[in-house]
Amino acid sequence: MSFGRLLAVNGADDRDAPDRQPEYWKVELQLVFGEDPAWAGLDCLGHQDTGFDYDEIGMPRTVALGEMRRFIESYPQLAAMWRAEPIRSNLALEQAG
Repeated sequence: MSFGRLLAVNGADDRDAPDRQPEYWKVELQLVFGEDPAWAGLDCLGHQDTGFDYDEIGMPRTVALGEMRRFIESYPQLAAMWRAEPIRSNLALEQAG
């Protein structure tokens, strides 16, 4: 399972510059799970999500996270994987070109 995000970061010293451009960074989390019959057929679900979530921190974000949890719980394979412990993980942070 892999989660990736592209972050735009503005430098503190150029906040007032009219032509400032952010730096872009890629963050990726990879989780590797052992084989388990509980998530058989996971490849057949056909769901992929860009994961863009612009909900503000606070109640809007709480509602969005609740919706995400209901989605996961609606698929037995995803619910089983959510509760599983990965056997290996990797976190990468690199400047995007």
